[in-house]
Amino acid sequence: GRHDGNTKALNSPLQWTMADSDEVYQQQFLRTLFTSTNSDEVEEADSSDSDDDISEHTWIGSNSSNSSTSIIYHLAFLAPGHGDSIWNSSECIAQHLLFPNLRSKIFGDVRKNSGQCCNWPPSRCIEFGAGAALPSLVLLKEGCKRVVFTDRYVNQQTFDALRMSVDKNSTLWGLSEEEVKERVVIMPHTWGEDVERLTQQTTREEGDNDCLGVCEKADLLIASDCIYNPTYHKALLQSVVGAMDKNNGMFIVGYSFHGNVPTSQTLNFFTLAKEEFRLKVVREFKKDYCGQMGIGSEDEKRGAVYVKVLASKESLYYTEDVWKAPSALLERLISNS
Repeated sequence: GRHDGNTKALNSPLQWTMADSDEVYQQQFLRTLFTSTNSDEVEEADSSDSDDDISEHTWIGSNSSNSSTSIIYHLAFLAPGHGDSIWNSSECIAQHLLFPNLRSKIFGDVRKNSGQCCNWPPSRCIEFGAGAALPSLVLLKEGCKRVVFTDRYVNQQTFDALRMSVDKNSTLWGLSEEEVKERVVIMPHTWGEDVERLTQQTTREEGDNDCLGVCEKADLLIASDCIYNPTYHKALLQSVVGAMDKNNGMFIVGYSFHGNVPTSQTLNFFTLAKEEFRLKVVREFKKDYCGQMGIGSEDEKRGAVYVKVLASKESLYYTEDVWKAPSALLERLISNS
């Protein structure tokens, strides 16, 4: 995948209000975790001026078969954490969702509308800490019946950017306004809080006061570069388990090692997932990058992306062998940290 050099600032009016009671997010602290020592190497063409609210970019996903797909995304300068950038893990997951020849690394034997496990496209998906939300946009393009875009509420800008991405791509893909309203939910979510809101079957935008409707669990959940801070591991897992369909659900976790904490502390996420939340790694792979695009770093070690797919012990994807077998890659990483 690559990104074009043509970005433009967009000033978006507040389109709806958020009803959320989050505490003040320590945005500046989290940003300091990702300060690049090579800030002068960041490509100017793919970043927005600090005075601009939202910038528009084009991601071009490509694979070895020489096929490619363009997706337009928007970055909010004041997004929480470091959501004002595209990170390798987000692009990596998006690519593996987009192209059938890569999908097996995540899902194994994928059958399109087959009535069997690992159907494609998934029915209901939730992305945590979405940021630019490349994976969610891919799922919308692929025909997922319901895509829930979430991020922590710090300001309206993040959600304006997500709405702009959905609207722009939906127009290009020929999706009607009514279809988008039916299939897309954009909402603030603080991990571990109000989890039931993630699974409400509703066609409203967050901020509209319609009735919530019936509960519908997700069969695919995604978190890309969300586990770098161990403080939030348990809260994220609480949201995942509360929103996941235990029989059919899969949770995709993409991450890199950023050096803010020891490697073992990042990997404790998967120990916690297994011991307290009965989620086990059932599939995993690694993809190397020349550097970490999120900060313009050329550090290949920091750029490498690790993707793990977790499933509940009650899931169709669970087997006793998988549950008991150690994750070889995870064990090697711990031993080398």
